[in-house]
Amino acid sequence: MGFLTGDIESLLDSQKIRSMFRDFGIQTYSLERPSPRLENILTKSIAGETISREEALFLGEVNDEEIPFLVFAASKIRERGKGKTVTFSKNVFVPLTRLCRDRCGYCTFRIEPGEGELLIPPDEVLEMARGGARLGCTELLFVTGDKPEKIYEVYRNALRELGYKTTAEYLVDMCEAGLKENIFPHTNMGVASRDELAALKESNASMGLMLETVSMRLLRKGEAHYRSPDKVPKLRLKTMEDAGELRIAWTSGILVGIGETWEERVDSLFAIKKLWDDYGHIQEIIIQNFSPKPGIPMEKHPAPTLVEMLKTVAVSRLIFGEKMNIQIPPNLNSRTFPLFVIAGANDLGGVSPLTIDYVNPEAPWPQVQRMERALGELGFILRERLPVYPEFIGNEFLSNKVLERVQNVIDNSGYVAT
Repeated sequence: MGFLTGDIESLLDSQKIRSMFRDFGIQTYSLERPSPRLENILTKSIAGETISREEALFLGEVNDEEIPFLVFAASKIRERGKGKTVTFSKNVFVPLTRLCRDRCGYCTFRIEPGEGELLIPPDEVLEMARGGARLGCTELLFVTGDKPEKIYEVYRNALRELGYKTTAEYLVDMCEAGLKENIFPHTNMGVASRDELAALKESNASMGLMLETVSMRLLRKGEAHYRSPDKVPKLRLKTMEDAGELRIAWTSGILVGIGETWEERVDSLFAIKKLWDDYGHIQEIIIQNFSPKPGIPMEKHPAPTLVEMLKTVAVSRLIFGEKMNIQIPPNLNSRTFPLFVIAGANDLGGVSPLTIDYVNPEAPWPQVQRMERALGELGFILRERLPVYPEFIGNEFLSNKVLERVQNVIDNSGYVAT
């Protein structure tokens, strides 16, 4: 019996897992052992060593026959750090303003003045927070466009009527109001200053900013980030660096399939890892697949394949090791999310009983019971978490007023008490 073959037979002993691979066109395995170099990389990874950039680049060349070996290694590492627990949060998605000065080629979130309300007014924000809390939601997810006040006078006027100069100022007050309703804010406002981050930390359980990619090439005309000044990688990395210095529990990640090469994808993951190594504040990595939609500039751009995504999720686990939380959005992978859990993911992100995903409105949230059932068939347990992960709950990453409320809703494991 070849190297790892017995372990793979054990992994695929479940008829459910075998059929999942087969249904999506992946052979359960057809080799007795991986190639010598792949064998060496996977052996080191399973032993607890972090793979290098060069090794991650090599893994992008793994052929379909060898995918199960890569998946097995990522599964072993995830299980060592996370056991059989898969997490999610129950949220209310608040698109505080959908105006944005960026014009990303894949975006349906952004609107122009006249295409919708300029911002959600305070009374509606409070109504959403209270409605979510009544339904048992613990995350108040604030998402905004990037700095619309810099280009839209009508928006500046709307803010001024409410007593604010910037979106960040408005966010601070809305987060404070939301927290008082016993639902925990998680803010994703794009590139932010250190002062803005510090103000938001007082009421936020965690915050986030997708790096998306470190590729400067994608800022060129005709590419995904053309005319998007806030997608300059060094600006996004600076925001995350400031968050690390401020001790803010942070969510980041990459957007897969927007025209980046495998090398650029790997470099993006390692850029996030460097921040994690330097500051220790990255609580979660999202591996989000691009989804084509009618009416966007990238409408005809192909979505990443299942094999691409499997490789990316598994390699992310090998890069970050057993401790990192790796999320795959279940609404963008409604049939395949259990396969990505097998490949190293351990989180399914925010799911809302009240609001749609305004970033991907075509993709409805799956029912929690369905996720629980699908994962249960594979031996996993679904647990509800707060927007801040258990390992970040404490005085280092949470303000006193957030921590006090957090401690009222968690059990001894740090998950939402049932």
